[in-house]
Amino acid sequence: MEMTPMPQTPPKKKKFRSLTVTLAIAFVAMSLAIVLVTTGLQGYSNYQNQQRTISYEQKLIAQGAADSVKNMVTDRMDKLRGTAYLSGLATSQPEQQKATLDKLLHFDPAFRQVILFDASGEELVRSSRVSRAESNPISDAIRADILSQAIQGKTIIGPVYIDEKSSEPMVVMAVPVTDIFGDYKGALAAEVNLKFMWDLVGNLKIGEGGAAYVVDGRGNLIAYGDISRVLKRENVLGLEEVHRFVSNQAPSFDAEESLGIEGDTVIANYVSLGEPDWAVIVEMPKEEVYREFNKGLYRTIVILFASLVLASVAGILLSRFITKPLILLRDATREISKGNLDTRVEISSMNEIGELADSFNRMTADLVQTTVSRNYFDDILKSMFDMLIVLAPDATIQSVNRRTCDVLGYQEDELVARPFSHILSPDSPRPDSGATGMLPETWAVTEIERTLMTKGGRKIPVILSSSVMHDGTGAVRGIVCLAHDMTGRKKAEEELRESRQLFMDIISFLPDPTFVIDKAGTVLAWNRALEVMSGVPAEEIIGKGNYEYSLWAYGRRRPLLIDLVLDPDKDSARLDYTDIRWVGRTVTAQTVITKADGKKIPVSLVTSPLIDSQGNTVGAIESIRDITSVKNAEADLARLNAGLEKIVKERTQALEEEVEIRKQAEAAIRLSLEEKVLLLREVHHRVNNNLQIIISLTKLQLRTLEDPGMKQALSDMQNRVRAMAIVHEKLYQTEDLSSIDMADYTRYLVTQIFSHYKVDRQKIALTIDIGKILLNIDTAIPLGLILNELVGNAIKYAFPDGRKGELTIRMTEDGEILTVVVQDNGIGISSDIDMQNAPTLGIRLVSNLVDQLFGTIELDRSSGTTFTMVLHETK
Repeated sequence: MEMTPMPQTPPKKKKFRSLTVTLAIAFVAMSLAIVLVTTGLQGYSNYQNQQRTISYEQKLIAQGAADSVKNMVTDRMDKLRGTAYLSGLATSQPEQQKATLDKLLHFDPAFRQVILFDASGEELVRSSRVSRAESNPISDAIRADILSQAIQGKTIIGPVYIDEKSSEPMVVMAVPVTDIFGDYKGALAAEVNLKFMWDLVGNLKIGEGGAAYVVDGRGNLIAYGDISRVLKRENVLGLEEVHRFVSNQAPSFDAEESLGIEGDTVIANYVSLGEPDWAVIVEMPKEEVYREFNKGLYRTIVILFASLVLASVAGILLSRFITKPLILLRDATREISKGNLDTRVEISSMNEIGELADSFNRMTADLVQTTVSRNYFDDILKSMFDMLIVLAPDATIQSVNRRTCDVLGYQEDELVARPFSHILSPDSPRPDSGATGMLPETWAVTEIERTLMTKGGRKIPVILSSSVMHDGTGAVRGIVCLAHDMTGRKKAEEELRESRQLFMDIISFLPDPTFVIDKAGTVLAWNRALEVMSGVPAEEIIGKGNYEYSLWAYGRRRPLLIDLVLDPDKDSARLDYTDIRWVGRTVTAQTVITKADGKKIPVSLVTSPLIDSQGNTVGAIESIRDITSVKNAEADLARLNAGLEKIVKERTQALEEEVEIRKQAEAAIRLSLEEKVLLLREVHHRVNNNLQIIISLTKLQLRTLEDPGMKQALSDMQNRVRAMAIVHEKLYQTEDLSSIDMADYTRYLVTQIFSHYKVDRQKIALTIDIGKILLNIDTAIPLGLILNELVGNAIKYAFPDGRKGELTIRMTEDGEILTVVVQDNGIGISSDIDMQNAPTLGIRLVSNLVDQLFGTIELDRSSGTTFTMVLHETK
């Protein structure tokens, strides 16, 4: 049976793609890719640079402000330290201490008040720009902190607070006070005005809409342009940069976005003052930061679009220019494929396409003469990484592979038929030189160094291997050369040599004598300072081993400290060394060596291992330092300490004897004082008893009198005597018998007066506003009589017919000046009454007593009656 063959399906024809269009698209795409990549990289670089510039500028502004604040704080602390240490404050008399504090207050307007505390925390001396009543007392917590830190020798900077009267920022600074022996005697504290920080922050220029502010270690706002927020003690810990500072995170080196103090998006950074625990923070709005960058980005986009249009036009024109001769080559190729081997390409342009056309014509001619395919051989040549050069017997180049062309920068036809010497460097042996053994018949060599020259004249070091090809008759058919590019290796060797030379130069110019050995103990470096110390020139010892480096110092070969680094178990290397210490793999020690001039000197040595990139120990380095001056200073210091200890011991003994004598004298004085106190207490007691007897007698006399005027006069006298008696009674009850608490005395006296006149407390309200005021008896008795007269008059005359009202007594003290106010809201005193010529005994007595206390009295009748007296405390 005859089988019919199956019809074969013809292969699918590929769709034609125009080279002109392809080249145009490729050119446009390549241009667009280059522009996009370049623009993107440039934009990213500009963005990064913009961020670093902004961060750097912000840090400069913040650092400047921080330095100003820190300098102010440091300057005030230095003034306090100088006052505490240099002025002899601890041993001065109170008058001298007060004068010293006043001088400190005078020289620095930032100090508002300065206070000296003793070792127990009691206030000794205060100097203030404002009155004691208006000054802020230092809180118990701050005072406790000052004393606890000062007793440890530390300086103190308290928290920032807002003064309620001036609405200005204040801070308390303090330093310890010691005597000449360094013993702790107390603390010197100052209240410092920080308003300059507000002015500094307010004047900072942070771009157009930026801001700067200062926070403390808890995130509280202490300086900002909006003073109202500072006065409210606003806490801004929620802001990213403030939180970074409070949590001790390092400042960012990039311009990071965060929420600003005004609620907008900003770029912020901070600088910490360190001590005190404050930070200056600067912000700039995000829109302002990237305004110029956005403008540049817009211009870049416009340029990019224009470049794309130009690239499209140029790509179309260029593709047509390139493809026109290629179309001619295509047509010629089609003719040859049809068997028309006589076809030639007529292209006369002097460029690569012209050369291609010429090569095409030669190929066609060669194709007529031979049909041997060289594709396989060409594939081998193209795939080789090393340079392959085939020479004719006369040393001319027959063929090269693609790697050769890439490295040397030639086209293959530029090398073919050229002598091999054309690509050899002038300083390399020539192949036609019989002295080098490079004649063609002796070209069988392996790995010799030669230098090739590129088309541009650059030298390429290579390792050259070659072998001679023979034909069947033994005749030389050609020479095959294989060249391996050594540029990278040569460069690495040169860099290594330069690095070693730099290391040697550094060692040579070190001021301390220094030498280096390798792991085998061979000397590699011996610097100039060691040449001077040892008297051994470097050229005589470098390269030597077997402990040669120890002979000049010890006169024999022995391990040194440097050998202990290479072998920590080598105990012989520890001999003659003292104070050997290890810090990691570094060793330090001290010893005595003999110099070249025969002089023995103490030296300090430090030695460390040399580690290569793999972590292996390859050697060690040792430096020697002459410490003769240090040892001499230590000896002088020891002698000085011994002398000082002797002086201190003698002085201590004298002080102990003086203290014992003083103790005995104080005991005698204390005994005498106790006797006098007992006697004085008895005197006051008896005076009080006598005055009470007088009061009792007047009571008896009052019962026998019928005349109202006589009874009133005698009653007034009784109250005056009672006022004096109460003074003696209160003085008798005190411990030191020297002063009377006027607040307690006044309340007791007024209570007695109210009781005497049977005052209804529901109708006359009493207010007594007196602080802690202590007066002696010479001031208390006249003042008590004054109060007795004025309070008695107010009760008798200010509220007639059971009228309701208020009686107020206020008393303040400023140094030796007393201000006493007795005020009622009654019917008021008649305008006809003259204080100097009053018709009543009580008013005249008040005027005389005020004169007795060197004071003044003023009468205000505008709202009831108000007596205001300014008195001097008698001594």
